[in-house]
Amino acid sequence: MLKAAFLYNFAIFTSWPGRSMDNFNLCIYGKDPFNRDFDALMQKKNVNERKVIIHRMNTTDQLDQCQLVFISRAAISDLAGVINSIQDKPVLTVADSPGVSEQGVVLNMNVKDDKITFEANLNRARKAGLNLSSQLLRLATEVRQ
Repeated sequence: MLKAAFLYNFAIFTSWPGRSMDNFNLCIYGKDPFNRDFDALMQKKNVNERKVIIHRMNTTDQLDQCQLVFISRAAISDLAGVINSIQDKPVLTVADSPGVSEQGVVLNMNVKDDKITFEANLNRARKAGLNLSSQLLRLATEVRQ
């Protein structure tokens, strides 16, 4: 559940370019590592005054409709396909697999000594038109420029 809280906070501390939408689409790509408690938690949350809607996806063809895509560890072998499908689109990619930050994932979570840490790929965020807040970047264990 802690990773779910991180996802929410990543969304809160990221700003997207101009597109105004009614809902905030949080997409989980691949096998869902969260349970239904995650859905209940997110029902009560808003991101930039927009209701959070959770989508579970197994194909890359609609990922560009998401504001945040969590790439599950089970689907990391398709990372290149995911990255290509949202190339230059304002989509925040998040994963929890070793070494994916340098492959183009914007925020990558790691668990070390029962604590969640994360690395940020600032270059990829900028290419996507996303602005990661300095408060968020200060907490990252590594920031790729």
